[in-house]
This record gives sequence, C-alpha cells and structure tokens, in this order.
Amino acid sequence: MSLDPVIPDTLIIDAFGQWLEGEVSAERVRRIDLGEPADALWRSLAEHGFADLLLAEELGGAAASAETACQLLFAAGGAALPLPLASTWWARLALAEAGFARPDGPIALANAERDGQGLRCHAVPFAAQSRWVLAALPECAWLLPVERAQRQADGVHASATEELFWPSLPEDAQRLAGDRDWRSLGAAYSAALIAGAAERVLQLTLEYATTRQQFGKPVGGFQAIQQQISVLAEEVFAARMAAQLALRGSTWPQGIPAGVAKARCGSAAVRICNIAHAVFGAIGVTEECDLQLYTRRLYAWRSDFGSEAYWQPVIGRAALRESGDSLAFLRRHLPAA
Repeated sequence: MSLDPVIPDTLIIDAFGQWLEGEVSAERVRRIDLGEPADALWRSLAEHGFADLLLAEELGGAAASAETACQLLFAAGGAALPLPLASTWWARLALAEAGFARPDGPIALANAERDGQGLRCHAVPFAAQSRWVLAALPECAWLLPVERAQRQADGVHASATEELFWPSLPEDAQRLAGDRDWRSLGAAYSAALIAGAAERVLQLTLEYATTRQQFGKPVGGFQAIQQQISVLAEEVFAARMAAQLALRGSTWPQGIPAGVAKARCGSAAVRICNIAHAVFGAIGVTEECDLQLYTRRLYAWRSDFGSEAYWQPVIGRAALRESGDSLAFLRRHLPAA
C-alpha cells in the first residue's frame, strides 16, 4: 500500500454536499424509509454525475480516488442517504473493468449462497431501493435483477434490508470472476457510512444538550452530560479515522484495513447510540425526532458485511499467522496509521 498522500477532490466533495443539501431532507428520508419510491432521488443523483464516481473519465466517470469516495460516504452517512451509493460505485467499476454493460439504476451488494438451482441473499442492504443486486459467492459474483427475486422484509421498522431469493438464475444475469474481496469492500464503505452518521449524531446531541432546559439550565451544563458527550465525540473521531484507513490508496479496499475499520466503527456505533439516546431521553426514539433516522442506520450498518464479532477474530488469526510482533503486523497492513 502506498504511503503517498492523496488529496481528495474538493470540487466533487463540495458539489455532492450541495446536492445532498438540496435533495435529501430529513422528511424525504422519512418518506422513503416508509415506502415512497426512491426513483426520482436516484435519477437526480445520476443526472448530476455521482453514480459513476470511480469510473475513468473516458467512460463518463470522475476517476475519483478512494480518499474522495470516503469523504462522499461521510457526507452520505451524515445525510442518511437512502440509496446504495457505494455499492453502485464499485459494482459499476467492476462491470466496466470486465467489459460488461452497466445497467441503469442503483445496485446493492450482498453475500450470497447457493440454494438448489438458485441463489439466496439473507440480508441485502438497501434492497428496498435497489434495482439490481451484485450477489457475491466465493468463486464469482452475479448481477441479478431485484424484480425477479422472491422478497422478504426483515421485519424491522422502516428498514430497507430484505432477504432475496432467485429460484434459478435469470438468462440475462451477468457473471463476474471471483477476483474481488466483496465482503471487505462492503465492510470498508459501511464503516465510512457509520462514521458519517456518527458525526451527525454528535451534532444533533450537542444541539439538543445546549437547547433542552432542565432545572433552569441546559442539560449540557451538567457535568455528567458533558462527560458522556466527550466520550461520544471520542468515538465519533475514532470511527472517522478508522474508516479513512480502509479507504485510501488502492481503489479496492484490502482485507485487514477494511476489517479494522469495520470492527472499530461497529463498536463505536453501539456506544454512540447509547450515549445519544441517554442524552435525548424518550423523545429520541420518536418518529418526529431526527436522531432515530441515524441511530437505526448505525445499528443496521454495524451488521452489514460482518460486525466486530466477525472481523476481530479474522484480524487476530491473520496476526497469528504472520511473523513478527503486533507492531510489525500493523506497519505491514496499516502504514497510514
């Protein structure tokens, strides 16, 4: 992994921030979470050129770096963007590199398993807002249309995650070779989404603590609340730094940095949610409060592509297999740290 710093493209980051501000309000996120189609939102995103961020310029993309993608994912997480933006970026890049046509519409990424003559994906993030799914198997990945799948919601309020089952592979399914670590990719971009949403939770918590009055003064004036918010801030910035370790250098995230990022962001998500809801009290879980838009996503993204309970043993086994001490292991896999 290169140690040379790559400066994110501020023009793209600023343009994306302006698009989010104009298109992705909390009320629109609520409506989409509760079943309103996200087609118009996706068309706007694609028309502004954000669907092909990673593609080469000659293919109509922005040729953006992993560092730029990371910054956009921070913003997407902070806006609770209800679209599978990151998975679409990398799926379209993989299709272009393989010489396949790139279909219109958002593409979700999911781990798959064979079920008879078909494929089953147990928990597909953003399935409710996707037209396609890149179903990853150990030996290959299949691009499949969501409309031909048997679908089952996960039962969580306002969740976009579904189980999808294709009894047989459609004739127009496209097969990608199994030369990509799709789980690590999903872990890396999920970590960035967690970090972005976490920062928004911190902002909401600070705003609430400075405006909510209790016993004649803002609740943020109480020492116990101040201490908890300081811990929340530490977790938010730790998550941000971890996500940046995974999305740097190579366009395709590597296993150990992605695993470290996902494990650290997953553990941070739990503490962040606990502290924020403790500060807000009962109002934080109500439909009218914006906080729950983000904390619901933090828990969902924590589970996507492996929580810390999955990645920590993976990292530990890798460290035990390699020679040298822990510091040498970290220097090999996380040189940016």
